[in-house]
Amino acid sequence: MTSPSPRQRPLIWTLAFLSTAGYGALYYAQPLLAVATEHVTGWSRAQTGLAFTLALLTNAALAPVVGRAVDRFGGRALISGGAALGAAALAGLSLHPTYLGFVACWVLAGVAMTLTFYEPVFVVVAQQFQPADRRRATLTITLVAGLASTIFVPLTSAGLQAGGLTVALGTLAGLLLITAGLGWIVLPRAGHDAGTRTGIRPGFQPDPAFRRLVLSFTLARIVSVGTGLQLAPLLLARGEASAVAAALAGLMGLAALPGRVLFAPLLNGLGIRRLTALLFVTLGLGLLLLATLSSTWAAAVAITLFGLANGALTLARTELLLARYDANRFGTVNGWLAWPVNLAQALTPFAVGLLFSWGGSYSPSLWGLTGLAALSAWVVRAETLDPAA
Repeated sequence: MTSPSPRQRPLIWTLAFLSTAGYGALYYAQPLLAVATEHVTGWSRAQTGLAFTLALLTNAALAPVVGRAVDRFGGRALISGGAALGAAALAGLSLHPTYLGFVACWVLAGVAMTLTFYEPVFVVVAQQFQPADRRRATLTITLVAGLASTIFVPLTSAGLQAGGLTVALGTLAGLLLITAGLGWIVLPRAGHDAGTRTGIRPGFQPDPAFRRLVLSFTLARIVSVGTGLQLAPLLLARGEASAVAAALAGLMGLAALPGRVLFAPLLNGLGIRRLTALLFVTLGLGLLLLATLSSTWAAAVAITLFGLANGALTLARTELLLARYDANRFGTVNGWLAWPVNLAQALTPFAVGLLFSWGGSYSPSLWGLTGLAALSAWVVRAETLDPAA
């Protein structure tokens, strides 16, 4: 895997900072902001949760539109503008609006998510980098952005402790505004590098193989979000100490980083289709171990396997699409895949909550997620065996 040229490194790091700030300020900070908002306003968790769900639904709905737009116009105005929109949304929240205003600000934040999360960033990488350099670029971006929760959760907590909700929101908005300016300066104006443009074809008709990929990655997102939501409560219910449960839950995110580092050498040895199938199998194996074994060490092994696979799948999705489809319309194709995946992310918390309310324990949802992981592995395996693949 070659290193990008020196002139490309500022672009890589700028994209990394933009996506890190986007995920950190607009996604990972939300639980802390929600609790603080409830204390200030007296609103319920259902009210703050509804606003965030609408933000996630907005993110899902706009994914195809944004993908086509980045294909056509490039990412400079869109991604930088998305960071600025996110700053405006958080600044609006700091004004303590009415509940309708609160919801409107989070819907605006949902628009910003669509413009600053991985999907548009990876389109810019596909446009501006030759295939030999793309893996290094996406690896760097995901390694940095993978630290978003590590950076922004304590940062948000410190802001809330230092000056309350207004200071925390103002700090997050300011960071987004800084990255917006950086993106405007560094990101190229044109959509495609002159050496890679071969004519953009915006039209896209999903084929059966693409639909299988959509299904497998949507199932995997349900599994990832559902597991992350209930992992700490599950461990506590099994009798783990709170510190141990927190450490094990954090292990899932930590394991994603070496999973991404190992992706490139495994890709060279296995190829993208076999590796993707292996990652889905590993995801299911981790959940199966978690469902059947209850010791602390078994949970650590299960969570590590799950985290490794979950982290590497972020890179596998991009690599798999670029292996099959023209880079000049990667945004369009990725947008088609992103909207059901992001929709699943928005609705999974509600579904997992229903299963817990119905079953009275975490076992029904855990076994259900294990089954979905197995199904995702089977679906993507069928894709790898497709002669057209």
